Amino acid sequence: MKDIDRLQRWLTLGANVGVLIGLVLVVVQINQNTRMARTAYKSEGNVVANQTWTNLMGDRPGDVIEKSIECPEELTYSDFMALDAFLFTAVNMLYRDYQLAQEGLFSESDWKRSIDTYVHWYLANPFGRAWWDEEAKGFFPQEFAAYVADRLDKVRGKDSRTYWRAIRARVTGVETAPPTVCQRGSPRP
Repeated sequence: MKDIDRLQRWLTLGANVGVLIGLVLVVVQINQNTRMARTAYKSEGNVVANQTWTNLMGDRPGDVIEKSIECPEELTYSDFMALDAFLFTAVNMLYRDYQLAQEGLFSESDWKRSIDTYVHWYLANPFGRAWWDEEAKGFFPQEFAAYVADRLDKVRGKDSRTYWRAIRARVTGVETAPPTVCQRGSPRP
């Protein structure tokens, strides 16, 4: 009888430990599901915001971006709104990676690599930098904004236009001024 009682106590203890382990696993699963749901909601919010801004951008972002670099004095408010939409959408895509890192789904190096890869393309020209400084950097968390600003300081003079002109010169064999959308410049053919 003593052996049966001892066996019963051990079985009860084992069952209780099993229940405790099961509860811990349920809590871990609930936390993971909550994090994934939060991440999905943030991502969906970014998609909706980006679609709204894309609609505002219209069908002429290339011309407006070119005008912002070649002849910013010719920018209209409508042009500014299209540029604002383009730049917000571009930076929001980078910010998404930062958000995923905050949720533990990306590493710090992942979101920083995204910024390292794309920030010069979107923000390194004078208009993009002014837009970032005046309008956008205060919108984002300090850690994200500080890293973007640091990268921008390191890529001065290496904007998308610089790369385009270098590629154009290589392909055409000449380094002449390209046609422009500016009224003061030669119109596009």
